[in-house]
Amino acid sequence: MQKTIQSACHCGNLTATLDTEKEPEDMWLRACQCDFCRSHNMRSLSDSEGRLNINVRDENQLNRYHFGLNMVDFLICKHCGNYIGAVQEVDGDLFGIINANLTENRGKHFGEAEHRFYEEETAHERSARRKAVWTPASMKIVN
Repeated sequence: MQKTIQSACHCGNLTATLDTEKEPEDMWLRACQCDFCRSHNMRSLSDSEGRLNINVRDENQLNRYHFGLNMVDFLICKHCGNYIGAVQEVDGDLFGIINANLTENRGKHFGEAEHRFYEEETAHERSARRKAVWTPASMKIVN
């Protein structure tokens, strides 16, 4: 049975829906240990068999932050400061993750995040991992 997990930044400028057939406890929840993710207390949620749709109401209030290997758009609302998730294009397709902390009840029903270290991966290895485990995604401006 398909479920929809909804996420939004505090002001509602950035919203996301993750359509999945998995139960919350069966989804892969992880906490990257890079400085950026740790400073945001990020818990990444994805389903490689699901579908992620990200909507942006005011593109002028969207910060596509880049760091490290500059491969990913980290999506931050300039208005309220929330980090809703990230997207990367791999082989012409978009893949993404969402911040479980911005879902209903701050994502408590997903359980504890698995701590992961990705610092040693090459750019090619990161792209391959993201293509395999991140959620196929779309992103649109809905002004």
